[in-house]
Amino acid sequence: MEPFAADPMHSSNLSSKWSRRSSPSHWLLSAFGLLLAFALPRPNHAQVTLKAQTNLVLVPTLVESKSGEPIFNLTVKDFLVRDNGVEQKIHLDTETDKTPISIVVLVQVGRSAVREFDKYQGLPTMVNALAGNTLHRIAVVEFDGQPRMLQDFTNNSDAVEQAIYSIRPGDGGAAILDSVWYAVDMLEDEPKQNQRVILLLSETRDHGSRTPMKEVIHKIGRSDVIVYSLAFSPAREDLMGDLRTGGDRAALPDQSGDANLLAPLLLGIAALKKNAAAAIPRMTGGQYLRFNKGKQLDSEMGMLTNQVHNRYILSFQPKDPKPGLHLLSVELQRPLEARVLARTSYWAARPPEIIEDEIPPPGSP
Repeated sequence: MEPFAADPMHSSNLSSKWSRRSSPSHWLLSAFGLLLAFALPRPNHAQVTLKAQTNLVLVPTLVESKSGEPIFNLTVKDFLVRDNGVEQKIHLDTETDKTPISIVVLVQVGRSAVREFDKYQGLPTMVNALAGNTLHRIAVVEFDGQPRMLQDFTNNSDAVEQAIYSIRPGDGGAAILDSVWYAVDMLEDEPKQNQRVILLLSETRDHGSRTPMKEVIHKIGRSDVIVYSLAFSPAREDLMGDLRTGGDRAALPDQSGDANLLAPLLLGIAALKKNAAAAIPRMTGGQYLRFNKGKQLDSEMGMLTNQVHNRYILSFQPKDPKPGLHLLSVELQRPLEARVLARTSYWAARPPEIIEDEIPPPGSP
């Protein structure tokens, strides 16, 4: 196998991508709010705009038999979804097999990741299989201490293959959280009807991210992204360094707030510190798998391909949209010997706000 060569076209620092907008695709401006805004009497010096937001929470859910095979033909009546312990009225999308998909392939190249490069020979083929026969767009991002886009979204499989084979050894960082944030931003610019997926290949722990963990949980919780993670073990010297230092430290959020809202947030932060590659997929309803050898990676990718296109997409409008982190649980209403993998949390925004836009009085310059 030829070593992966660096592509000079991809060597520029794309840190400007951090400025991408981060408003979630499912937060919509209410038409009622617009009509009300025009109906309100307004003085000469100000225009009042009522911005109302609705929070439609998507809950991707996989139901598997004990042997790992997807269970089909379940209906909305078969599921029970609770939001912070409160049962919700749910909807089931029945057309998921026709839904277009956008995928960001997020590959670690820093620290000891170079040891894994020879296992990625079949990755382009596996990524195309992951996209399936639906309309799809794929982007490729490598990361060490920071993310760098190698290929923007495309449906050209040759361009995706070239990007994956252009990865090169990076620095001593593994900024998983920063890079997932970057990928979520990329996906938010994709067509609204597309399923949004991140395929993360990395070690288990974050090293070098600057984004606070609370903000990462917030970002993921307000998105409709599903993260699938394939993790490798760090090199022995990296592992020993983790044991000596206790891993990267992260500041805890201000504990002066509501204790009921703070508890799940602290749990999320603790999970990210322990194993970011496992915690992030769990938040989104994705899957976390480990690999050590090339053939094992092929096998795990085949399993993910089977999962991506066989998930039930449940949704609901929260009965109690209290701002902050919400914990989700999904259960089956009828007895089945099955495993349920579903999104475990989301982040609710603040209530609608009335914003006054200043307008100069008549006759002003």
